[in-house]
Amino acid sequence: MKAVQISKYGGNEVIEINNNAPTPKVVLGFVLVEVYAAGVNPSDWKIRQGYFEKYLPLTFPATLGGDFSGVVKEVGAGVTSFMKFMVGR
Repeated sequence: MKAVQISKYGGNEVIEINNNAPTPKVVLGFVLVEVYAAGVNPSDWKIRQGYFEKYLPLTFPATLGGDFSGVVKEVGAGVTSFMKFMVGR
């Protein structure tokens, strides 16, 4: 899997493209999405800089970002309301 990651807190220089990132395992309460498009919002650079380290500590390497679109590939146990929403579309 390809991912843009950081291995430490810092500026733009800590951003790396990892062409061999492991595919995340689906766990209780989560879904796995194959991402087709992603965006960056202001909180991403603040997290990268370490401004939220006290409240949102990262385990490195970390893949930042939560703004994306794609297709759900796997559904973890315990996920029900999301599936009802998607099936109803």
